[in-house]
Amino acid sequence: MRRVTIFFMCCLLFSIQAQVLPALFHTNWLPNAILTTIVTITLFKGHQTGLISAVIGGGIQDILISNFFGLHIFPYVLIIYALSIVQHRMYEERWYWTCILVAIATVLDGLIRIVMISASGGDISFFAYLWYMVLPTVFWNAFIGAVIHNIMKYTQEREDYIW
Repeated sequence: MRRVTIFFMCCLLFSIQAQVLPALFHTNWLPNAILTTIVTITLFKGHQTGLISAVIGGGIQDILISNFFGLHIFPYVLIIYALSIVQHRMYEERWYWTCILVAIATVLDGLIRIVMISASGGDISFFAYLWYMVLPTVFWNAFIGAVIHNIMKYTQEREDYIW
């Protein structure tokens, strides 16, 4: 039952990322709910679960959304490795730490993508991409991180509760 629930939650998350967010935001940039969820899962569940979710979430985004394979999966995995340093020191009940770490992960994701696109021979302006595509998403990703933090905190309490 738990695996079925996780599968349906992944489908719901992908639907939100692919259908709901583009309908709400009529701009060139979109909040990245999948990245935010991966960061929050890593902070709550640990490095191994975060790495599995990064590979699955990044792979799905690369296959279905991106035209350059690895544009999502590689930054997600690097971010999870960077978060594994901080994850053991974070106090889970502090929602603002989740928001701060999601904002930092969003900027890191954008910087890694800029490097990847430039290294592959793509014509990209560093400051234009950072200003128009990465920085507008920082606030919304942090907000989504706070929402997901509260959901994860609620489910964490129910999972750890033992009679």
